[in-house]
Formats: sequence, C-alpha cells, structure tokens
Amino acid sequence: MEISIRKNHELRLKAFDLLNELKGNGFSKKEIFDKIHYEFGIPSTTLKHWYYGSYNPFGRRGELTYRPELFYVLGALLGDGCLYNYKITRHYIILVGDKKFATKYATMLSLCVGRLVKPYIDRSKNIWFVTTNNFELYSLFKKIREDLNCLEKMMQQTERKSLLLFVEGFFDAEGCVKIIREEVRITPKICLDMTNTNFELIDFVRRVLKDNLDIDAKYSIQKPEIGKDGSLRKKAYHLRIYKKEFVKKFFENINTIKLKEEKISYVENWLKTKNKSTLEIDCSFLQPAPS
Repeated sequence: MEISIRKNHELRLKAFDLLNELKGNGFSKKEIFDKIHYEFGIPSTTLKHWYYGSYNPFGRRGELTYRPELFYVLGALLGDGCLYNYKITRHYIILVGDKKFATKYATMLSLCVGRLVKPYIDRSKNIWFVTTNNFELYSLFKKIREDLNCLEKMMQQTERKSLLLFVEGFFDAEGCVKIIREEVRITPKICLDMTNTNFELIDFVRRVLKDNLDIDAKYSIQKPEIGKDGSLRKKAYHLRIYKKEFVKKFFENINTIKLKEEKISYVENWLKTKNKSTLEIDCSFLQPAPS
C-alpha cells in the first residue's frame, strides 16, 4: 500500500484533505496519524510533514500571503476570472484581459503567491491572460464565488486600503469611464459604470463604495438581448456613479487603468465646470493609467 499510494495522486489528496479536516475538528495528532495510516497507508514521516505544513502533496501546493494586494486580485477575478481543474492535481486560476490589466494583475498576484507571475498573449485572439496553479488561491476564489459572505468576513478583518484595492480590481475588470456627449451639453458629462450579470456581486461593490468612500452608486438593468453574433446575452446589472463629488472622490482613491490618457481632459473639464452650488475643483490628482 505504501508503494502504490505514491503513484495514486487521487488517494494521496483524499488522505491529505482528511488529515486537515480531522485537524480542524480537534482530533489529536495520534488519532489523526493512526486513522490516515490505517485507511491510506501513508508513512508517518509524510504525515508529520503534512500535519506541520512543511510539505504538501502535489495538487495541494501553492503559497498565498494575505496582504492588501490579495483584495485587488480577488476583485479582478470576480470580474474577469475563471477556474480550471485539470487531472486532479492542477488547479488553475485564469484571468483574461488587455495588456495593461493583465500586467497589473500579474504584478499584484506575484506579491501574494511569492513568485513571479507573467502575463502572456494569445495572438490568435489578440488577448492577454494570466494563469497560475495555486491550490490555496483556487480554493479561496471558488469559496468566495459560491458565497460572498466569505469575502465580507475577510473584509471585516482587514484595513481600508484592502477594501479600496478590491474596488480597484473589480473596476479594472468590469468598469468603464464613459464620456456622455449630448447636444444640450457644452461640456460632456462623465459616468463611471461597472457591469456584471451577478446582482449580488454588484450590490456588494455598491455597499463597499458607500461604507468606505461614502459614494452613492445607482443601479440600472440591461435586459437580455440577442448579440451581433446571434447568441443570447444574459440580463446585466450596471452600477453607475454620476455625481461630480462622487466621481472626484473615486479618482482620488482608486488608481484605475480604465482612466485612459485621452479621457483625462474630459474628466478635468467636467469636474471643473461649476454648478450653482459648487466651487471650482482642483484636478491635479488625475493621472493617466500606467503603461
């Protein structure tokens, strides 16, 4: 049994998961070792490494440091990320986007997983992607996607910087700085728009904005429709920020890649346009998205 178990990845992973489950339920080390060894034939030396976390079996590896940048990663993944489990032992977290987004995400992710992560281009589709095989991040992202309360509990135990990085990651993935041109307007209006098909997620972002920046964002619903390619598009929910003071506050606190250089002058002009009850606004905080 001890020889075959080394080659049977599925059984090794079941044994490892059971060990952690028993450990979490308060069983003694001896009770855990006896049970795992009896059921799976895992050597006691291996069990010690698993128990103390000095070694994990292939398929359960991948370090994850809980630092503020992790919240950017989670926000970006909730917008444009997906999971892919391949042959039991490989747990991929994949993000797709343009070059700036993929590069920024890879930089943030590198800080959390303790190794350099790079973006790559799929030239056949002209899109950039970032792929990493990290079981701990895979498990965390999967858990959060299934239950946002897990993310809310994490946020209750972290600092404001982390919460704003979460919004930044989500906006980089799902946000847009819209220039609204109308005949009645001399100066085009600015609207910040985030779109997702998951209302619970959109409402979660709304609450984070309200609680941490006192920004009131408004909902709108985009009905299902047939796209140009003939496929049915799901109902989508938009979270929009219109008020000048809220747009200003957003850009003062969120360093998004979606504020393209060609849009900065429009934002400046709109923010500086005086209302009857407002003073001229200093826009020196506006910076172009990093290259």
